[in-house]
Amino acid sequence: MKVPYSKEPVDFRLMVLVSIRRIRFIIYGICLGALIFGGGYYAARNIFSGRPEYKAEAKVYLQYIDNVEIENIYINKQTWEDLVYNDIIAEYAADEIGRSLELEEVKEKVSATLLTDTRIVVVSAQSTSQAEAKLLANKYAAAICRFAPELKEIEDARILSSASHADKVGFEDRTWAMSASGAIFGGIVSAIWLFLYFIWDTSIYIPSTTELRYGIPTLGLTTDQMRKFSIKKDEAYEDKPKENKKTEFYRLWLQVNFLKITKGLKKIAIVDTSLTDDSHYVINLIHSILKEQRNDEIADIESGRIKKEDAYFSSPDYEIVAPGSVNNDPTIAATAAKCDATIVLIKSGDHNGKMIERALDLLRLQEANVVGAILYDVNSSLIKSYVFSSFSSSTKKLKENIYNSRNEDTGADKTYEDVPVTEEEAEENK
Repeated sequence: MKVPYSKEPVDFRLMVLVSIRRIRFIIYGICLGALIFGGGYYAARNIFSGRPEYKAEAKVYLQYIDNVEIENIYINKQTWEDLVYNDIIAEYAADEIGRSLELEEVKEKVSATLLTDTRIVVVSAQSTSQAEAKLLANKYAAAICRFAPELKEIEDARILSSASHADKVGFEDRTWAMSASGAIFGGIVSAIWLFLYFIWDTSIYIPSTTELRYGIPTLGLTTDQMRKFSIKKDEAYEDKPKENKKTEFYRLWLQVNFLKITKGLKKIAIVDTSLTDDSHYVINLIHSILKEQRNDEIADIESGRIKKEDAYFSSPDYEIVAPGSVNNDPTIAATAAKCDATIVLIKSGDHNGKMIERALDLLRLQEANVVGAILYDVNSSLIKSYVFSSFSSSTKKLKENIYNSRNEDTGADKTYEDVPVTEEEAEENK
């Protein structure tokens, strides 16, 4: 039954398997997200934010006179926050610096506060230069040491710690955190994109999709491995797919369905639906299957199992027509319509949904008898993962199906179990 694209159910197993083969796009998304988020944050904080401000701190220790009760002293935190802008301290600082800065400029760049034990004054200096920030903090601390003894409650003041470094003001480097966030975001977006891409993808990957989407049965498939065995003008081509169990399984599957669907039909057209028309090896494979049938039939005629006038595959009027791609040449549809049956070849994995529809429409307009499709260039690892095929047992069943159906047609009593087991098959069955 043909199902419209809009109502086609999602094959989650196929979606997962196809997405795994596109996992590189998720990796690309992760890397791109990390680069955009992390790189953008770094550029915004370090390149486009202007000259950064640096802050340095120095500490001054206050030594009060002996008879002063610290808890009752009036010199508190607020006092030092105000005293730091006193002209006297500023003058002292300017003297320490060497009068390279104006008083008001010095006042703008420094501040001071008192820690909770009322003995330690923290002097801060802020500037666009690290060196200047450290210089101002240290010199201003020295100015406070010079000014503090002028207060009657303070006996002495000394530098507890000088400003040895300057940190960026309000700067917390979160480049790695932003990169990690970007990587997560990129991975999620890529995964969603892969899901939507699969939903909108019109490619055919497995045989069941052809029947579901276009209403025509899939007779079989050939894989990318089977293409490797394709050599032009190689007389031994028909033996090459048998060198591999998996390719032999798909070859036998195609043979069973092809013979079943085309039974009784003498003239069969095989047309491609792609624009590349790169499916010649599939035609060669069909010819190799029919060559086996002709040889078996000729042997049956010679042994008297069937009459010569009942010959089917070896009869002169049995013909396979392969005119090419109907999308490249629409007149091929008319040629196919003159045959008893038409089989379409569909390339797996191509974004060719509209091309397949166009080819089938051209064939139906000419009233061609489309009996099935053959899917070619299927990804061998994908189809194996999807089907979980046991190739040895499945191949044996297909051979049995072909052998017994042939003997039914010729009226023979022998079954597949009566066939002597070859050394190769005995080795496979171990």
